[in-house]
Amino acid sequence: MGNLLFVKRTVYRPTLLAWLITILLIVLLGWLLFSKIYSFLAIDETVEAKTLVIEGFVPKYALKEAIDLYHKDGYENLVVTGISITNNECASLYFNTADASIAALKDLGFTDTIYAARITENIYIDRTYNTALATKLIFENNEKWSHAFNVFSIGVHAKRSRMMFREALGDDYRIGVIAYPDRSFNPDKWWENSKGFRNVSNELVATLFVSLFFHPNETESLNRLEEGHYVELLKESRVQKELVFGDSLKSPFNAEELAKFHGFNYYDPDLDFKISSQFLLDTSSAPFKMPTTTSRTPEYRIYGYLHFYIGDSLLQLTAYQNMKYRKHPEYGGQLFVPFTDLTNGFDSYGAGRYIDIPIPTKDTISLDFNRAYNPYCAYYDRWSCPLVPFDNHLSVEIRAGEKKFKDDSH
Repeated sequence: MGNLLFVKRTVYRPTLLAWLITILLIVLLGWLLFSKIYSFLAIDETVEAKTLVIEGFVPKYALKEAIDLYHKDGYENLVVTGISITNNECASLYFNTADASIAALKDLGFTDTIYAARITENIYIDRTYNTALATKLIFENNEKWSHAFNVFSIGVHAKRSRMMFREALGDDYRIGVIAYPDRSFNPDKWWENSKGFRNVSNELVATLFVSLFFHPNETESLNRLEEGHYVELLKESRVQKELVFGDSLKSPFNAEELAKFHGFNYYDPDLDFKISSQFLLDTSSAPFKMPTTTSRTPEYRIYGYLHFYIGDSLLQLTAYQNMKYRKHPEYGGQLFVPFTDLTNGFDSYGAGRYIDIPIPTKDTISLDFNRAYNPYCAYYDRWSCPLVPFDNHLSVEIRAGEKKFKDDSH
């Protein structure tokens, strides 16, 4: 019975010598791996090119070398990539690493044109890939540039950077990379330093992940880039308005009003209120005197009508042209769109708000309520402001643009 259930078999086990050889081989393999990882990641493989792309996180000591390299190797175009500064931003003069690096390059004496490939604060992941897409947009806007460039990176980030740039720009571009040594640890013994161990191990894992699993959606990434740049420009315009109103030499406020000024109030940017509108040109009506909050009656004419949807509601606004400024070099190309909505008297100024739009050259135009602003009467009643015509009342809430003005007297 035992012979039916069990068989006898000879089993070989390693001898002590075999174990020693195995351990030595593992140690040797580990040593080779540790000694070669840095050079595997920190690659230097350049191509012949006239454009140098510097990654925005490169420290200032490496930027000096990048400038020397730019001049020595005959580059003609310089691009600096950058991401939003979100850590300790209050301690920085800049909001993006590209701007900080550009300032450093200028401080080091670089005088050629610098192109900034920025990504904005709405992009939290795949940032190297997105800076590569931003670089691609710069190339597309400079059609005479040859489709070849070298990426100036730092240490072990170099390999993954080139992978991301190749992924973003495709086979139409020849892309090289330069890995400037990272001075924060010894590359030959990176495992002896906590910074070196973190950098190398993190980049090794990230590079393997990218090789195996990274499959980005370029269209979605480009849309995020576009949205981020829009929000960034909108916020910048709001900052500039506050700077002008807070400047005693430029402000429309008098000294008493300026002393009480603490800035304006806005809804958060909302792309749902940046709307594509149909435009119907109609200048058949005679000019008229538009009522204001005072006896002043400026002359306007109806220029056309804007038809658009907010949600399921089909709405219309009338666009007006100021007859006095028709030929003005700055204001002559603008139309005036005053409006009221259901936020008036609650979140926004009770008498309504204004939008300025360029005179349309086709039958569609972007109507951006994020740029809706208050008349000066919202700040102080000594101003004379056009009253919103009845036809320009919107029966929806426009929770975008400028809110009520608040100061010590309101």
